[in-house]
Amino acid sequence: MELDFSDQIKSNSSLWENIRKKKERIKRGSNEKMRKVGDKGAPTKDQIERAKGEKSEGLTEDQKKKFMRLEKEVSIKDFIKKYGEKKGKAIYYATITKMAKAEEKTTKKV
Repeated sequence: MELDFSDQIKSNSSLWENIRKKKERIKRGSNEKMRKVGDKGAPTKDQIERAKGEKSEGLTEDQKKKFMRLEKEVSIKDFIKKYGEKKGKAIYYATITKMAKAEEKTTKKV
């Protein structure tokens, strides 16, 4: 039985989705095994915490205000038109978050 992982590699699946898929493959009889903590290729504690959302790099109050201002100024339509509905929204929010953080850094230097 040969397994094809090309779809999984191409997709932007989350850590939890990848774990669920691997457990399903194991249930169906693949010869794979779940990696133990510390094994090469196993998710680190930091990666698991980040996936859970426990260790997120949130925005400061000033950055949140700038984010909300940028949300009104920057149009989401261009992102959706260029990247599609789902990816466009994700890229849009990632971009304005990065812009809010970047503006914070530039204002501190002055």
